[in-house]
Amino acid sequence: MKRITLTSLLCFVLISFAYCLGSSDNQNSESSSIQLSNLAEDPDTHVLVAYFAYAENIGDTSGMSVDAIASASIGRTSNREGNIPVMADVLREELGADVFSISVEDPYEPAYDDMHDRAIEEIRDEALPELATLPEDIEEYDVVFIGTPVWGGTLPRPVASFLSSASFSGKTIIPFGINLGSGFGNIVRAIRDICPDSDVMDGFTINARTANDEVREEFAEWLSDRGLV
Repeated sequence: MKRITLTSLLCFVLISFAYCLGSSDNQNSESSSIQLSNLAEDPDTHVLVAYFAYAENIGDTSGMSVDAIASASIGRTSNREGNIPVMADVLREELGADVFSISVEDPYEPAYDDMHDRAIEEIRDEALPELATLPEDIEEYDVVFIGTPVWGGTLPRPVASFLSSASFSGKTIIPFGINLGSGFGNIVRAIRDICPDSDVMDGFTINARTANDEVREEFAEWLSDRGLV
């Protein structure tokens, strides 16, 4: 119950990071030439969903009041779940995919200003934060969905750590995530830079304040339209 409450309060704390860069990637463009069959009906294609959610990467909030956690800097929403975990659940349900939550070894502070300073410093320094754990065998997967928010117009560094942790050569990478009007920023380009030998689709991103039910419906429709389910 505590996890669900924190998720609903905190999943959009970094919405203020999401802004348009001068040369941002299209939100849901279709420039990729990658062609995939229906993943749900292909027993030979193994799918991994790896997602990063800030609300699952914070320190101890036991001494904080709900009002302190849900400060004015946090985007308010009526959602009961974070939209990135919601989309990960859609992939689990539709594809029978394995789902992995990207978690840092050193959690972020729940206080917004402290979190913001660290996140921006990591982006500036191109840091690779140590992760608490990794999937046992990334090599066995053919398709990897990467769920991520937009931080500072780009890829959160914990996601960069995950993508740098193993070889994704020859794999198809499909990003999905949330934004606040910026589309993916330069996230797709950043993933292609880290994984130059992977096929990286343009992916799906949606406004972070969209209701859970609408996100679930739109994401499932996007997957269907592209023949992935």
